[in-house]
Amino acid sequence: MPKAKAPTKRPRVDTTVGPRLRAARHRAGLTQRQLAGDRYTAAYISALEGGLVRPSWAALTYLSERLGMAVHDLIRESQPGWDRLSADLHLAAGDWQTAADRYTQLLETAAGADVPFLRGGRAEAYARLGRPRDALPDAAAAYEAFSQADQRVDAAYAGYWLAYAHHQLDDTDEARALLHQLLAEVRAGLEVQSDFKLRLLMALAILESWDGHDQRALNLLEEGRALSDDMDDRRRAIFLFALARSYAETGDHEAALQAGTAALPLFQAADAEREITSLHVTLAMTYLSLGNSSRASELIDVARDRATGANDRSLLAHIAETEAEIALATGDHTTARALIIEAVGLARETNNTHAHASALLTLARSQRQTSATDAEATYRQAADLIRASGPRPRLAEALREWADLLVSQQRHAEAVELLQEALSA
Repeated sequence: MPKAKAPTKRPRVDTTVGPRLRAARHRAGLTQRQLAGDRYTAAYISALEGGLVRPSWAALTYLSERLGMAVHDLIRESQPGWDRLSADLHLAAGDWQTAADRYTQLLETAAGADVPFLRGGRAEAYARLGRPRDALPDAAAAYEAFSQADQRVDAAYAGYWLAYAHHQLDDTDEARALLHQLLAEVRAGLEVQSDFKLRLLMALAILESWDGHDQRALNLLEEGRALSDDMDDRRRAIFLFALARSYAETGDHEAALQAGTAALPLFQAADAEREITSLHVTLAMTYLSLGNSSRASELIDVARDRATGANDRSLLAHIAETEAEIALATGDHTTARALIIEAVGLARETNNTHAHASALLTLARSQRQTSATDAEATYRQAADLIRASGPRPRLAEALREWADLLVSQQRHAEAVELLQEALSA
């Protein structure tokens, strides 16, 4: 990684929207506070007008409505920079494939200082599309170019997507090291966009949770709690969702319910359909952990209806596995086995190894409870899958349960070996 240099004045990242926004606000006779309304802050409007932050599509839509004008009247620009801004706005709006295509077209003729920005934007688009092998070279090139040019803020943004790609490729050590470096720079005063520190904290929390360091993950999220107050509904909901999952992992199910319940109306206000469905799954599992299988069933039924309507088969794999856990908790092994078969099929189809491993663990538990003879083979299969794909806490869980089965069969030496591996996991 390039050695960090002394802080420099932050470069402006956008010069087209700011003056138009300021002029439109003056024509409307609004202060920055009045234009911000209940969703943003006057400081954020000031940063937009000064070109210090790049506007999201959600922000532009909200502000243009308050100004009584169309979004495209606010952003239309005759200068060549419009093409890159157009790609940036497709990216901000979640139209990632179109954004990637636009960046690719622009890169065919781009030269000089524009290239790192275009490659950085394309890296984000590829990462969000789940194409980390395509994202990695773009993110690495943008990060290196910005670092060499001492554009530390832009380097930080490119570095985030470089870490994201490493994480998607299961290179968690590299992702963690880079994220910690970026967080240290932000803590030292690097002037990044208002939500960037929170995104770093959340990304690191995910990595710590993946490796079984649940309290570390929770500490990182608690540090970010105050930073979430100025976020829009969707981003604040995402933070609360992450907090709910972290609380659930540490066993504080009441706190998990509070955070998850607070996130739900925010997701609904933002029309975040997939997140709403995922949150229902998390809340269902939390209620199940509290012994309330009836409420868990109600929530997972809602999740299945939503995921089926959206034909989200990867999420349906998680839902079927969760339904199997609920059925197992009520002693309905027949239903549990049928749901496990469904979950495994969907998980294999969508390469959802997390749901696949969870389904195998649920199957092994059902086999043990019914004195089936193949529980050990199922535990072995689950452990092999988790060893290859993670997450590490699930491996320790599988190994401990497998060891307990061996102890019940008086196979103590084999059980000790599994427990030793579980401790290292």
